[in-house]
Amino acid sequence: MKIAVNARWLLPGKLEGTGVYTLKMLEQIIPSFPEHSFFLFLDRKIDTEIFGLNFSNVHFMVVAPMARHPLLWKVWNDITVPNAIRKIGAQLYWSTDGLPARTTVRQWITIHDLNFEHHPEWITAAAAKYYQKQVRKGAQVAEKIFTVSNWSKEDLVSTYRISEEKIVVTLNAPQRVFSKGKSSFTGNYFCAVGALAPRKNLITLIKAFDRWCHQNSEQNHTLKIAGTALFKDSDFEHEMQELNHSDRIEWLGRLTENDLEMLYRGATAYCMPSAMEGFGIPLVEAMQCGTPILASKNSAITEVVGKSGLLLPTYEIDAWTKGLQKVVDEYDHWSKLALKRSKDFDWSKSAKPFINALKE
Repeated sequence: MKIAVNARWLLPGKLEGTGVYTLKMLEQIIPSFPEHSFFLFLDRKIDTEIFGLNFSNVHFMVVAPMARHPLLWKVWNDITVPNAIRKIGAQLYWSTDGLPARTTVRQWITIHDLNFEHHPEWITAAAAKYYQKQVRKGAQVAEKIFTVSNWSKEDLVSTYRISEEKIVVTLNAPQRVFSKGKSSFTGNYFCAVGALAPRKNLITLIKAFDRWCHQNSEQNHTLKIAGTALFKDSDFEHEMQELNHSDRIEWLGRLTENDLEMLYRGATAYCMPSAMEGFGIPLVEAMQCGTPILASKNSAITEVVGKSGLLLPTYEIDAWTKGLQKVVDEYDHWSKLALKRSKDFDWSKSAKPFINALKE
């Protein structure tokens, strides 16, 4: 069978959640089916050797245009991808980002979360409108839907009114094996990782850290934040100027996988104050390093963390301030719980439901 895959999120040095999911799932799926041919659709020319998908049954195809805007998404999904599917004679198309192609072949679709339905204000109006229309359409036309948490599955059922039998959960896992050990980062610090966007709610963590610094003047912790800004936020910039301890906040930008592991290893705690997550891969990466977890009590975060970390009210600064102190006081306890929980997440386990579905 010829299987076409939306692999446009495989961006060297810029893998976000969807890209990590696509790569790690393919690493498990492709070797399991040497009898099938996999055609990985990219929207730009890249060095494909970087990803290690060098199997004899894998074929990379660049399908123009570079789809990084709603209008170009439409061209890609409605015109050029369907043309590519016809050209290779694919019998199945798997879209890893929730967006369907305008094609009559069987479609499997991975929908990570529905944040654009519940909070369209978190992204541009054009992107929200496109996702709302097309992901809903994809959920209806797809033969199978994959998602990355049980919370996301329940949300899909309730929001789109689709049968839960149609949805298969394929949990995320760390982008590679991380481990507890010595860090190249020095000093005491808390850390956060992720794109700088409204959904990540970093301002709550930052204000809590600022308050914690005021209450614990004898401590010398810093807050290290890794990630890139998706767009400028004047309100965020204004609130940053109101802080008393902004000099103790370090913006690291995008880190390599090795530097990310070092960041987790040396942290007193990994903090995820997000307002919504379909999973939250950094949570399990930090857990593998034995790093205590502070996270918002909402969405799939609660499912992923369970009882292995401190779950806090999303926007309550005082609760986050107390949480920072609690993890300082009880580091060993929360470190052990995080390390134990991390063993529940593994890509070989995550891909099994997909592999089993493909065997049917």
